[in-house]
Amino acid sequence: MRSEVLDKLVETHNELWGSGTDVSSQTSRSYNLTKVWQRKLTSLDSKRFIAEYIANNEAGNQSHKIDLVDTVDRVAYELKVSANNPHFEFYKDVFKVIYANTPNKVIDKLVFCCPSNAERKLGALALFVTTLSMQLNLEIEIFYIEDKNKDK
Repeated sequence: MRSEVLDKLVETHNELWGSGTDVSSQTSRSYNLTKVWQRKLTSLDSKRFIAEYIANNEAGNQSHKIDLVDTVDRVAYELKVSANNPHFEFYKDVFKVIYANTPNKVIDKLVFCCPSNAERKLGALALFVTTLSMQLNLEIEIFYIEDKNKDK
């Protein structure tokens, strides 16, 4: 069963994302989509869902922020809205969760969310997730957002 977080993500993605080639326009859409998705969840429960979660505030470095953290289920959600370079984003996001879990583990699972057309770009990395999860003692899931226009 898919979580409410992912349901809201798919809903928001279908409402706001569109294909295009103008980088500025797509960057703006990506930023807006992320903010709307975060607001939908933080408005439900602002203590449970934290947007722009600071990965390790004890270290005094606030530059490593996680898109959304469910503090009850201890799940970090990272969103890659476009299919461009998802493998680079994935590595950054895994690092942010490792950093957040230092010195005390606060996140048990990372859900990396990206468009379904990013799957081929992730390639062997997607197969490596199980091994990586075991090595890091961190459950990692890749959630592919289906394109609403795929069958049209």
